[in-house]
Amino acid sequence: MAGSNQPDLKIRDTPSVDPMLWETATLALPPAYVYTATTGSFQTQLSWSDTPLTNFDVLVPLTLGIKYGKDLTLKPGDPATTMGTVALSVAQEPNLQILFQSVVAGVTPSTGIAPSSSATPGASITSTPSQPSASVPTSETAASTSAVTSGSQPKTTNGGLSTGATAGIAIGCLAAGALLAGLILWFCWRRRGSKTQYSDTNTYALASNEKGFSANAIPLTGEPSSAYTSGGGLPQPLEDKAISGDVSKISNAIKNHVQSYYHTSHVSPGLIDCDDLQALGSSLPISVGTLTTLMGNAATREIALRFIIAWVVVSKIQPSKDPSKSLLPSEVAQCYQAITTGDRGYQAQASLMAHWRVMTAELMQSSYVRNPFSPSDSRHASIQATLATLDNVLQPYADTRMNNGERKRNLEELLKRVALFAFTLFSQPSAWKFEWQEEHGVTSGELCIFPALVQVVDEAGQPVSPPRPFSEAVVRRLDA
Repeated sequence: MAGSNQPDLKIRDTPSVDPMLWETATLALPPAYVYTATTGSFQTQLSWSDTPLTNFDVLVPLTLGIKYGKDLTLKPGDPATTMGTVALSVAQEPNLQILFQSVVAGVTPSTGIAPSSSATPGASITSTPSQPSASVPTSETAASTSAVTSGSQPKTTNGGLSTGATAGIAIGCLAAGALLAGLILWFCWRRRGSKTQYSDTNTYALASNEKGFSANAIPLTGEPSSAYTSGGGLPQPLEDKAISGDVSKISNAIKNHVQSYYHTSHVSPGLIDCDDLQALGSSLPISVGTLTTLMGNAATREIALRFIIAWVVVSKIQPSKDPSKSLLPSEVAQCYQAITTGDRGYQAQASLMAHWRVMTAELMQSSYVRNPFSPSDSRHASIQATLATLDNVLQPYADTRMNNGERKRNLEELLKRVALFAFTLFSQPSAWKFEWQEEHGVTSGELCIFPALVQVVDEAGQPVSPPRPFSEAVVRRLDA
């Protein structure tokens, strides 16, 4: 575009329009004025009712906006003129379009501004009102009008209102609209914050990484326990995939721990203490002698170590009358010991136990869900005892190239992961058990190194027969 041929941008005043309207102004340029360069700018002028207000540059590519700052006084002819905050954006089209927000406060046909008749052909802007998106209270409109008309009469347009009065009305309405929009956004933000507050606290902690994991927050039930406040039933149970996913993470964490911190080199038989293996439990599916042989063989050592860790931690997931035999809080074991001595029928007992577990877990959230493993957490004792039992067996096979303190910390975090999952299962209305697939014994040339989780009682307290599997067992061949 040549500088001398730049069209002026003129705003044609719009009478009888509702307040706070979004409008589209079209700048119809002759073909000779279409700017074809990919970068650069051209200067043009913005006028109000034939009165030049300011000059501004239009940048190309024509996707950038032209924005006037706030708190500036409207003075016709002043290059720094602004109407509140006015943003003009230009789209790269054959006919350029300028989009802007027009704010008109309560203009009526009798006091409206007459359209300008001196717009330059091919270079004027005409406004097309759309549906109102907001309104200005009558009292505010009246106040703005009286404030404009009470002073001296400046230069007026054909309709009787001065340019300054029109601009003042526009600025006032723009400010009111911005304030109203801010209040609406603030209110919506507060509503959203209060709605998600429970989901931030009603959580259980679960480790995120497989080798160096730490406690993070994961939703426990997904929805607030509004049923309690309304006298209804129990919270909704977790989805199946959440439970099966946690089981898979524990199995993978055991595998990664063994593969990361233990070697397959020769170990002197004198370093293996059978008493330490006996401490793993009296109901091992394989004999201590066979387990010793598997650990001494480099080809089967990883399988044996994974089985040992899984056997110990899984046996401590379920409630027990002995707090040392469970990774659940000691308070749970004490109460469990007292309530499992009743003489009720199986179905009645199962239903009552389900309610007891869910409500107990709900009431314990502040100690074991929102702030897990605080100094007062009763699970620390059982975690440390389990850590010592496992380390007595695992220590002779620890890789000396790895930091021993890091190895033990990783094993401790694994036990915390299991303790958190134990509390998750405890909080569900269903009942579960782990199946070790005993048919895959050593004599078959295979060994189940991680059990399958199955549901034996559903949410209604009814037995599930056959048990419903939630995860698959991990079975490995014992190829020497």
